[in-house]
Amino acid sequence: MTDVEEAGIDASAPVVSRHSVTVGASAGTLWQILTDIDAWTSWLPEVAYARVETPGPLAPGSVFRWSAAGMEIESTILEVRPRERLVWRGYGNGSDGVLGVHVWALTPVGEGVRVSTEESFAGPPVDADPASFQEGLDATLAGWLDRLRRTAEETTD
Repeated sequence: MTDVEEAGIDASAPVVSRHSVTVGASAGTLWQILTDIDAWTSWLPEVAYARVETPGPLAPGSVFRWSAAGMEIESTILEVRPRERLVWRGYGNGSDGVLGVHVWALTPVGEGVRVSTEESFAGPPVDADPASFQEGLDATLAGWLDRLRRTAEETTD
């Protein structure tokens, strides 16, 4: 990937969800919360566990495992731009399960940060019931943004 290329969601996937919110916290605080994957369970109650498998700081190729929405998920980091952008892709319930690609983007605005998140879902389970996956993903991302906002605004730098 060159400096101008960005990893992103599959915009042609059967399920795509995009949400954003403005947060009254610094990009540094938000980045710390988002990238401390091992602590996701402290602010994302639907995540049963989350752990980074690859030693060292998050970087393209880093792998993490987690569980959410009844799926065991193995994700790989695709892009890391500290305090700006984090992208991963992963399979829920194996390579014949749900392929998700998730993007978090942080943009300073006024007295806070605009946090945008988008995710695409593809794979046989999604093809079989796209409406249910769309409804679930929309609710999940909206909930994650709300909890991220509350967590960040309660955290001091």
